[in-house]
Amino acid sequence: MNNPTKGSLSVMLGAVLISFSPVFVKLADLEPTVSGFYRVFIGSIVLVIIYLLKYKENPFNKKISIYIIFGGIFFSLDLWFWHRSIIYVGPGLSTLLVNFQILILPFLALLFFNQKTQKIQIFAIFLGLLGLFLITGNNWEISGYNYKLGVLFGLLTAVSYAGYIISMKSIDHNAKVNSDPIFNLMFVSIVSAGLLFLYSTVEQESLSINGSSNLFWMISYSIFSHVLGWFFILNGLQKITAVSAGIILLTQPILSYVWEILIFQKIILPIELLGIVSVLLAMMITIRSENQQN
Repeated sequence: MNNPTKGSLSVMLGAVLISFSPVFVKLADLEPTVSGFYRVFIGSIVLVIIYLLKYKENPFNKKISIYIIFGGIFFSLDLWFWHRSIIYVGPGLSTLLVNFQILILPFLALLFFNQKTQKIQIFAIFLGLLGLFLITGNNWEISGYNYKLGVLFGLLTAVSYAGYIISMKSIDHNAKVNSDPIFNLMFVSIVSAGLLFLYSTVEQESLSINGSSNLFWMISYSIFSHVLGWFFILNGLQKITAVSAGIILLTQPILSYVWEILIFQKIILPIELLGIVSVLLAMMITIRSENQQN
């Protein structure tokens, strides 16, 4: 199995794990900034322990890339916007909106890495966008203020998400050797936790977790969706382009939609199903083009 295939499968596995993120957020009875804080705060602790056990050295003595700081800033904004979108439009749709990042990534990849997008990838981008429009556009005219606000928050999450992916890709692009995904994710989590703590202070939100069930969902959210999910994504991102990673990550919203149907009994319309098929096809085209490119 060649590196691009391994990278694609690693990103896809990470996408499967983080597809449960909005489900955990929905199940936990916490304010959006608070749940975002605990995701990265608990994740930071777990990642520090993993790093110490694996490398037996103090990670805080090592130099931190400026791109990790940018990654932490973008990731904190991603969580702030996304958790609000989940509340207003539900787990499936909010996650689908996040993946409008596929329209943003090609321009950022060209700007920062001089990575030219292939024609087939451009086709895949617009096919994916068509699928997203088929899924999101059906309820727009009859929706209320909260629905539209949720859509706006979802699109702002997409901008933040694209900035995060480019920041993390920049770490490897500017390094002489491949960087360590555990180290990168650990410090992104620490930076994000600090910023979300600041956001919660400004918003005057209490960080207390009421009830053992909320604690359980936050621990699950942090370990499965954040630590394991993003470890696999960052590991795969070292082997494939940012554009391809962005389109492969469309697996996440499709599965989030499936979990919403199965867990929260969401009713899916035929036009939405057509949109899901379009997004999956776009992902498959991108994986194939990535292997041909390499």
